[in-house]
Amino acid sequence: MKNIITITILTISLGLTSCNKWLDVKPEDKFIEEEVFKTPQGFHDALNGIYLSISGDNLYGRMLNLETLDLLAQTYYISGAHDKKRQLLNSFNYGDKDVKAQLDGIWTNLYVNITNINRFLENLDTYGHVLDTQTKGLMEGEALTARAYLYLDILRMFAPAFSVDKEAQTIPYYTNTTYKAAPFFKSTEVMANILADLKKSSELLLKYDPVLNMGRVDQTFGEVQLGSKPFLQFRNYHFNYFAAKGLEARANLWAGNKQDALKSAEAVIAAKSKFPWIQAADLSVLSQINRVFSMELLLAFESPKLYKNYDELFSPALEDKNILSAGTTNRFINVVYENWENDFRYASNWRSNGGKSYPVFLKYADIPSDNNRNFRYTVPGMRISEMYLIASECETDQTKALAYLNELRKNRNCDILASSTGLLDNIKKEYRKEFYGEGQLWYYYKRNDNRTINGATTTNKAVAVENYTFPIPQSETDPR
Repeated sequence: MKNIITITILTISLGLTSCNKWLDVKPEDKFIEEEVFKTPQGFHDALNGIYLSISGDNLYGRMLNLETLDLLAQTYYISGAHDKKRQLLNSFNYGDKDVKAQLDGIWTNLYVNITNINRFLENLDTYGHVLDTQTKGLMEGEALTARAYLYLDILRMFAPAFSVDKEAQTIPYYTNTTYKAAPFFKSTEVMANILADLKKSSELLLKYDPVLNMGRVDQTFGEVQLGSKPFLQFRNYHFNYFAAKGLEARANLWAGNKQDALKSAEAVIAAKSKFPWIQAADLSVLSQINRVFSMELLLAFESPKLYKNYDELFSPALEDKNILSAGTTNRFINVVYENWENDFRYASNWRSNGGKSYPVFLKYADIPSDNNRNFRYTVPGMRISEMYLIASECETDQTKALAYLNELRKNRNCDILASSTGLLDNIKKEYRKEFYGEGQLWYYYKRNDNRTINGATTTNKAVAVENYTFPIPQSETDPR
């Protein structure tokens, strides 16, 4: 495994919450903190503990990327025989006690990890003198980017879209550990803090992140280059400089700051050689197939239970009433991929398999015949393709906008478009193709206030504006 090591006492203690509020987390005794952080290894272990936690099943290892958000985006076929909770989620029934508990758990786990990050930053400030300048700056940059990533997703789930109500006061914002509940901030205030974190983190990472000296981000340094710093390996599994710039583009687009979003996306695209497009050869041998297109990832999460999750969610061995698929025929998947089975995303990720007469979703299937492949256990967090889509949407010059979109289409083995007519509709189509099983399509629909979704279960699913915003947990809204 690339990044996962034992979580320190600090991270374990910060991950414990009562059944009421994440704020019930108790701080570590000062003596224990001094012991944990008296050596550089303590900082490495604590930061890796944070990565391990956010890559877990209750966040990006399963709940957000593989399951919940794509159920809402109508990408999976849900019948009356499926589990009740899946049916209710698919119908936006947030009042059901089981659905409410699932959404409350997402809120709690995101804030617990923000607490972990805030405590890490505080200890970095207090005990960071044991670290060399590069390591301290790099760790601070990664932690700030991680905090911004989590806050943006809280904002995108639990507050209205900016296009609907950017002044809504729904999100508490914490930059330090405290026993006191923070007030609810306006969405514009939360976004200002997110962008401030990203500005600072980008400056730190630009100075200290070795990713800038790598030919390809999915490749590794040699031992001589690493010296005594093996933690510099696998930068795409860390909140690296390009992940920070990509997140800056994503956040600015959410806030409607299109020119700022374009500028940040173009900063990543300028380094596109570090994130080479998948090639047909990478997909031609089933025993070695790279279905997550790992070389294109600005950011990835390493999920140690990924293949167990695949077996529980997508495996063709599952009964029809349990599997998450695009339906019991190929109707919907052909609609998504416009009847073009040679699209790399279709050809590699969808196949009639294991006795199923319809295509099953294979993006997260294991390739056990080749255990040395670095892309095993990988869940995408951010792709360079998203930067091309952002640039296409935000570029006012229609010729340039079309060129960005066609760059993506060309590298997915699709015909290029001759005209920018219907550009926004074609951008939506690419989001549907590109982010299956990654949770990003729901955010696209919400940002654009789409009131009808063409889905796997029903061809036209009505979405009320309130369906796009998860309810704040009662434990958070009770007297504070």
